[in-house]
Amino acid sequence: MDGIMTVVSNSLVLTPVAPVAMLGAGWAADNRDLFRAGVDCGLSLLLTAGITEALKNSVRRPRPYLGHPDDLLPLKTVRGFSFPSGHTSLTFATATSLCLSYPRWYVVVPAALWASGVGFSRLYMGVHYPSDVLVGALVGVGSALAAHWLADKVRDANSPVPTPKAFVIPLAVSF
Repeated sequence: MDGIMTVVSNSLVLTPVAPVAMLGAGWAADNRDLFRAGVDCGLSLLLTAGITEALKNSVRRPRPYLGHPDDLLPLKTVRGFSFPSGHTSLTFATATSLCLSYPRWYVVVPAALWASGVGFSRLYMGVHYPSDVLVGALVGVGSALAAHWLADKVRDANSPVPTPKAFVIPLAVSF
């Protein structure tokens, strides 16, 4: 399964493709909902990347194969710190963002399988501890939830304030 796990792990390249494609297609088709979903997905990726890098540089945990050289032989050596898994956090952020924007089974199931597969591939390849992958998944999901919440708050703040009906009716009757 070495080849399959390498391909699954390398599917990380899809994470920036998703929001860029959604933004482009939403703009080209004048589809406001698709464009907004692209903004939300992009925001979740930026938030996830920032949190992940901050944690990696704060915790500075070495890769498992460096900590246990007699026990682990990685498929591929990787530079940088182990905690949390950046691949896992970014794929879970993308998957969660897609699921929040399009809560249909045919989006949720493949997205969850993809993100989980990437997390497992990082364990299989020997470049992460299970806790790295678990925290990466939590960071990705949490960042996507926060990004969507924040984007909704900004949109609500920028939308026109509706006139209360209780005020409009007496105003209309007075004329």
